[in-house]
Amino acid sequence: MALPIQTAPKYNCILPSDGKEVKYRPFLVKEQKMLLIAQEENDEAKIFEAVKDLIRSVTFEEIEPNELPLIDMEYLFLKIRARSVGETAKISIGCNDPECDGSGQKGSGEVVVNLDDVEVVGDEPENKIMINDEVGIELKYPKVKDIEGLNDLDQGSQTVEVLKRSIQSVFDSENVYLASEQTDKELHEFVENLTVQQLEDVTVFFNEIPRLEKEVVADCKLCGKEIKKNLIGLQNFF
Repeated sequence: MALPIQTAPKYNCILPSDGKEVKYRPFLVKEQKMLLIAQEENDEAKIFEAVKDLIRSVTFEEIEPNELPLIDMEYLFLKIRARSVGETAKISIGCNDPECDGSGQKGSGEVVVNLDDVEVVGDEPENKIMINDEVGIELKYPKVKDIEGLNDLDQGSQTVEVLKRSIQSVFDSENVYLASEQTDKELHEFVENLTVQQLEDVTVFFNEIPRLEKEVVADCKLCGKEIKKNLIGLQNFF
């Protein structure tokens, strides 16, 4: 006689970018195993793929992670993790005191964070930005697929690629030029012909996109001084 297989409970999550409701279940032992293997290999690309595979599975194949804005994927994974292995996570944070030095290494402290207390910080930024008196750019949140492969590029090339992939349209007083109707070469040329000041004005949008953030405080185990740090982004809450 076959053993009974339990049915996992279902939960709801409201995505921060657009308020869409997503149904999900906790991840299973076999799914957690794949995530842990990727973590042990300390390969950022493999961890990223493991997270995406896990999200597909636990959302009943109804969510394609590549099409999610990054903030949605991070927030959703945080909720999935909390319901799967517990609401708290023990996190190590490095000491930032310049006098803290033990055998050439900085000290650190540990803090227990309630993942349900991690907030999405930031309001929706203005996504239409004028680059001169006549021409403007309409931007969208970069999706998960838009940031893949960027770690292999230098900082300047990363900025160009993220902006290029995040353009919804370019407009002037007479026309709207949809990015979906332009070639990759045309978009690349447009971005590279921005002035440095125009690029800085546009990238303000990305700095203001909502993000996961939590301020934590711990005592350094080496020097005993208080460590205060803002944890930002999913990688800090793994």
